[in-house]
Amino acid sequence: MAIEGPLQDIGIHDVFQLLDLARKSGRLTVRSDARDNEGRVYFQSGAVVHATMQDNPHRLTALLRKAGKVSEAELDAAVAARNGGDSRRIGEILVAQGAVTRRDIERYMRQGIESVVFDLFSWKEGSFSFADGIDDDVTIDAAVRVSTESLLMEGARRIDEWSRMADRIPGAHVVPQLAELRDGSESLIDLRPAEWEVITLIDGSHSLCDIAAELALSEFEVAKTVYGMLSTGLIEFAETESRAAA
Repeated sequence: MAIEGPLQDIGIHDVFQLLDLARKSGRLTVRSDARDNEGRVYFQSGAVVHATMQDNPHRLTALLRKAGKVSEAELDAAVAARNGGDSRRIGEILVAQGAVTRRDIERYMRQGIESVVFDLFSWKEGSFSFADGIDDDVTIDAAVRVSTESLLMEGARRIDEWSRMADRIPGAHVVPQLAELRDGSESLIDLRPAEWEVITLIDGSHSLCDIAAELALSEFEVAKTVYGMLSTGLIEFAETESRAAA
């Protein structure tokens, strides 16, 4: 059964709920020309088993590296084994090499799925299409299944938080910049590691989308961090950028 239409007519949440209730198996493709981006979510009997985003795929290796679970040497060794003819997936090779546990692989695969889906939940424009069946070049891990109902519940919570941040952050395409230092405002900067990661990419040219892609984070996570720094006056948005994004 083919299902397709514009997101302006049927929201992405409703699409997920329909596929969950119908216990569908296949590929959901969501495309936004305004974002020049595309996401793909794969279902099996209504549960989400794989997801990828064109400009920020939240790959397993990037998530493992960011979490400090694997070193560059361990990743290089796994890639070399793969290129040398090992037919196993990178995650399986890393487990066999003792670099990570099977539980780590499953955890970060789920995290990658959730990050893609939650990014898609914020899309208000674009189109979607669903086709039965799984692409031949996509390998599904039988142990990784994410409840669509849990994704919808968490997605609703995040959208509620987005709405509360909308007074300062009109969208994920705004470009933050460091605020000018005002006379007498010198003080020590006390930031958490996650905030330091974000602020190193705030240069007046990276949008929130760009920062999220660079750090393998969701737009929501970056927006929450930026919102906190906006509240303390550490960063700001150029007026022209804010109006354009709105």
